[in-house]
Amino acid sequence: MLVKLTAKNPNAVAHCAVDLENLISDQNRSVATLAVTTLLITGAERSIDRLIKQVSGFISKISDEFKNVVIQAIRRMFSKYPRKHLFFFIWNDKKKSGLQYKTAIADAIIALVEENPDAKETCLAHLCEFIEDCKRACLVVRILHVLGREGPKARQPSRYIRYIYNQVILESGAVRAAAVTTVARFGATRPELLPNIRVLLTRSQLDDDDEVRIELFTIVLS
Repeated sequence: MLVKLTAKNPNAVAHCAVDLENLISDQNRSVATLAVTTLLITGAERSIDRLIKQVSGFISKISDEFKNVVIQAIRRMFSKYPRKHLFFFIWNDKKKSGLQYKTAIADAIIALVEENPDAKETCLAHLCEFIEDCKRACLVVRILHVLGREGPKARQPSRYIRYIYNQVILESGAVRAAAVTTVARFGATRPELLPNIRVLLTRSQLDDDDEVRIELFTIVLS
């Protein structure tokens, strides 16, 4: 009920801030999580850093359902305070979580990339780290497309290429094909990177997977 009220009328809930602060230390992690996330949505900017630190203390001990609640609250907080793009404490737990939670994390970062220019390059770097550890092909492919769209616009686009090319070497055929396309976009958009990109793409010509070779052939023809 409190979560629904917060979503509809955060100002009304803000008057309960003192009581919610007391619930943060509740032994019931579900209660503590809902209290913190409500405060993230309704609280003042000066309290955000402290609340984030408190959540980080027990994020690994709560269910994915409540982790998703945390992520949604943080996304709403970003809209209110764009400078507070600091939810990366959750990475410590990403390997132990399910697809729904990982998707929520990726959604939050991608939203920041699209909505907050000041956070874009930091978030692209975190997406690179994300795909290093994520074993969900569908999610990795989606992130690779974002990196291919936004990465070449960065001030130092070359910093992302190593992470992307790692997917060409290590992952499934679908991921390798997406990585080949992503790397090619960097070469097409940033001429200064093209010589090195050509070398990287040449290595994919002998890939065992037809999908990768077809993708590479399509790039050559385009």
